[in-house]
Amino acid sequence: MVKRLASGRLWRRAALGALAAGICLLAPAPTGAGASTSPYLLIAERGAVRAERLWRDPRLGWYDERLYDHDRYPLATIWGAVPLFETLDAIDIASPTPAHRSAVASFADGAERYFDRALGRSAGYAPYPGDRGRVVAWFDDNGWWGLAFMDAYRATGSARYLKDAERAFGFIAAQGWDPTSGGLWWNTSHPYKAGEALASGTLLGAMLYRETGRAFYLSQVQRFLGWADGHMLTEDGLFALSSVSAIPAPYVEGPLIEAYRVLCEAGVGGDCARAGELAEAARARFEERLTMGPQFDTIYLHWMLLYSAQTGTPWWARLARNMARRAEQHAVEPDGLYLRAWDGSPITRHQAAPGMLQTDAATLELFAWLAVSEG
Repeated sequence: MVKRLASGRLWRRAALGALAAGICLLAPAPTGAGASTSPYLLIAERGAVRAERLWRDPRLGWYDERLYDHDRYPLATIWGAVPLFETLDAIDIASPTPAHRSAVASFADGAERYFDRALGRSAGYAPYPGDRGRVVAWFDDNGWWGLAFMDAYRATGSARYLKDAERAFGFIAAQGWDPTSGGLWWNTSHPYKAGEALASGTLLGAMLYRETGRAFYLSQVQRFLGWADGHMLTEDGLFALSSVSAIPAPYVEGPLIEAYRVLCEAGVGGDCARAGELAEAARARFEERLTMGPQFDTIYLHWMLLYSAQTGTPWWARLARNMARRAEQHAVEPDGLYLRAWDGSPITRHQAAPGMLQTDAATLELFAWLAVSEG
């Protein structure tokens, strides 16, 4: 399970200049009536400002994948940037202010530049900004990016970001689905069927169905889940990581649990019980053993926090707070960056390189969603 590396071509300077002008720094939430006083929010706000200062490439007008990156293609991939995107979304959802909303809009506008029309029918998002044409694109990337656009839509109310999310889902449904034997491919090279693509794509489709009421989204989601029930279920009732690995992973299960809950909320019969069954199976399987790495485990906690709030089951909120406490105790470097795993181990043991934006931002994202859950 090796994630994609940066690849592709650099942006044209004209586009970069326009983007650079649009990115703005966050301002801390104001104190006073109606303002959030969550300590989690304060950590997330300060961390987002710091990420802007340390990872933003002044020459290229966007965020680098790693600190002091001098690679030919230094900018963050979708997988590397999505935790910061979600952090900014969550900060504004937790504490709506003009500065927070501007930060979301600026990042979301920049995130649109990953869209690659040259990917063909129902084109989607390429892994590196400015990639055009014959590149490998990941279907789970499009799912995570689409979900971040959905959260940007939730934060800002801008229909523009809803459309961006629809683009991501359209690409998954049109090019990710195997019309011969079913299932969602990991990427456009078709190496295997991926639980990550299933999870992010299914949740994105469920959220789009709830928001728009379009039957297309429901039909696609039911197709995804129908195939997965017959091909990806493990002995403990969870979904496999992939067609070549039967081991369940928390960051696959969390979005699928929330997808069933969203479908239940949208009136799809039977999915309420299914959400609860999967949630209990995940709780029994993983307990508090979240050790994959912040970039994976925060995805699980993001959606289980929402599930927890909507169903009145506080166990996952307690788990998220425990993980945040561990991060505060063990993940912080002397310079204040969250560049270690939550158990204090080197991030290189968790499928990441040193100094990655992704590592710091994933922990900030956890704090930000905890702030939302307290609201």
